[in-house]
Amino acid sequence: MHITAESLDDLLHETYEYILANGERASPTRGTNSEVRNCILTLLNPRSRISLSEVRSKVISCLGEFLWYLSGSNSIDFIEYYIKDYRDRINFTKDSTDPVPGAYGSRIFGQPNQFNKIVELLEKSKDSRRAVIAIYSENDLLGDDSRDVPCTCTLQFFIRNDKLHLTCYMRSNDAALGLVHDIFSFTLLQEIMLAKLITKYPNLELGEYTHIVGSLHIYDKNIDQIFHYLSKEGWQYHASMPPISPKLLEDSIKKILEIEIDIRVHRSCDLSKLDLLEDQIFKEMAIILFVYFFVKFDKTNISGLQELETKCSSIPIKAFINKRIQGLLTKGLK
Repeated sequence: MHITAESLDDLLHETYEYILANGERASPTRGTNSEVRNCILTLLNPRSRISLSEVRSKVISCLGEFLWYLSGSNSIDFIEYYIKDYRDRINFTKDSTDPVPGAYGSRIFGQPNQFNKIVELLEKSKDSRRAVIAIYSENDLLGDDSRDVPCTCTLQFFIRNDKLHLTCYMRSNDAALGLVHDIFSFTLLQEIMLAKLITKYPNLELGEYTHIVGSLHIYDKNIDQIFHYLSKEGWQYHASMPPISPKLLEDSIKKILEIEIDIRVHRSCDLSKLDLLEDQIFKEMAIILFVYFFVKFDKTNISGLQELETKCSSIPIKAFINKRIQGLLTKGLK
């Protein structure tokens, strides 16, 4: 199976229909599911990484997970702020403060830093086939801790015909839950890699994102959500996030991670900090963080949400905020 699409929603729509029609029944440890094997999904426009639907738009948890990776953290408290049942998913007790054993960020950006090594490699050898970040390791197979074994095996970057492509190889992928998050984070890593290489290769452009999965599946418990997505929400129009500015990249990463800590750890909701971010895509990431603060701690603040909406330029993020505003207005809040 090889599905190619321009946007995430188009890719999801075709993928879900294929699994429902062709999936074989399997019953691994996490529950009974419908599974297809050896799947290839190609997103032609990696910036179209957000679903515009109601049930598949996981903007907050997607961004939270991406920033968790980008920070190099393996803290359960960090990711639990954005995905409240994450502790249960990986069989952590409520009191556990252990590092998350399968955390991608510490594997990608820890020491030694694989991501930076790939930058160096591609700067030296444009056509290299060795630009591979290894996430799954032999310790995941041989070790005693099986609470959180990475589903992603490798991320391989290619420069071909002046385009930077990324191919992700996964041993297993939950199509209803994990797929949306993985494509969001990995296409952003692809774009950050592009921004880091653009000085060396000024004509380099963003290429395709390809997602290869050994076992792609939908759990029975999520079937109703998938049917709703396919039958009630239908096809979505195409919309992309803004491109990353290479010149502003390092400063933008530093500031977005600082703002994330201020909001999550210190409960600071200073909207003026948005002015510190010159790159629109990172500004909109910060806007999402502030929106989540309102949703989590100040649910009736419609004026705050409306102010944030006016600061957005991309359709996916404006749509995300507007849905929250309309939800509050429906409840009679002003």
